[in-house]
Amino acid sequence: MKTAIPFPSKAYMLDSGEHYLIRPIHSDDRDRIIELFNHLSPESRYLRFAHAISKLPDAFLDDILQLDYAKEMALVAVIRNKQGDEEIIGISRYVTPPNKNVCEFSLSVSDHYAAHGIGTHLMLDLFAYAKENQLQEMLGYVLSRNLKMLHLVSELGFQVTNLDDDPDFKTVSLLL
Repeated sequence: MKTAIPFPSKAYMLDSGEHYLIRPIHSDDRDRIIELFNHLSPESRYLRFAHAISKLPDAFLDDILQLDYAKEMALVAVIRNKQGDEEIIGISRYVTPPNKNVCEFSLSVSDHYAAHGIGTHLMLDLFAYAKENQLQEMLGYVLSRNLKMLHLVSELGFQVTNLDDDPDFKTVSLLL
C-alpha cells in the first residue's frame, strides 16, 4: 500500500442539522462498509453493481480497504449514530489502470440519506483528490435506467454518451 496524499476530513451539514464527515476510508472500516451495503435496497444494489447481489464479496472488501494510493482512492461519508459510533452513509471510489491518467469512479449512498447532497460532496472531494494525483479524466459506466446517477453526474459536468454495443449502459466522463 502506498502512502496517501494528505486529505483533510471535511464536515458538512444535512438539512436536519446533523453533521457528517467525509474522510478517506480506513482499513478498519470493513464492518461499516458491510452495514452500508446492508442498508441499500435491492434496487440500489442492482443499480450500483449492475446485477442482483446479496452480499459483498470478500475480494471486493479487501480491494477497497487496501488501497494503492498512487492509483486509487476511496472516501466515505460518516455520521455518528445514536450510540455515538461512526456509521458510513456513503462511499465514493476511483481506480486507475496502470500507466493511465484516467480513473473510473463508483458511488453509493445509503437509501436513507439519498438526495441530501452526500453523493455530490463525495464526488467533489473525489475530484479534488484525483486532481492532486495528476489524473486528467474521470469516467464511469452507469446503467441507463439509473436516472438519479445520470442526473447527478450531468449536474457535476460529466458528458453522458451511449455505448454502441450495450444500450443498458451509458458512459459518463469528466475532464479534471
